[in-house]
Amino acid sequence: MIGTALKWIAAFVLCLVLQTTLMPVVAVGGIAPDLIVVVLFFLAIRAGVMPGLYAGFLIGLGQDLYSPSLLGQSALAKTITGFFIGLFNEKVMRTDPVMKLILLVLSFMVHDTVFTVVTVIKTDASFPLVFSELFTRTLPRALYSVLIAAIVYAYDYFVKPGLNR
Repeated sequence: MIGTALKWIAAFVLCLVLQTTLMPVVAVGGIAPDLIVVVLFFLAIRAGVMPGLYAGFLIGLGQDLYSPSLLGQSALAKTITGFFIGLFNEKVMRTDPVMKLILLVLSFMVHDTVFTVVTVIKTDASFPLVFSELFTRTLPRALYSVLIAAIVYAYDYFVKPGLNR
């Protein structure tokens, strides 16, 4: 159990480092994949609601402390996202890889909706900003991140079972 927790912590730290260093380089039109949400998705889908919720809060709080524009905004968004994805965990419900990729896109929509609504409330911006943000930034970023997640799933379903034979 401790070994598994350490692996997830290492994955989150690695993704945080890659998110701040490599992802701006591979961004297309200012849109870069969000590796933190992808790893949070994998943790919540495998471990369940409570680990996803706790991990979402802790990694979100870490991101808030790293860039404290609105303290607690990332923690709230990632906590709700971890909870949402944890509802579909593998222990309760078996889903195929295509359904998991659809859930990943939905997790980005949940995350960015919460994030943008908090921004709108705190800055007194207009609510149509939420919808424009979802279609101009969130959907392309989610699809870009799905490509990265598809590589992980391809490894999980095709390469890894062959290694165990």
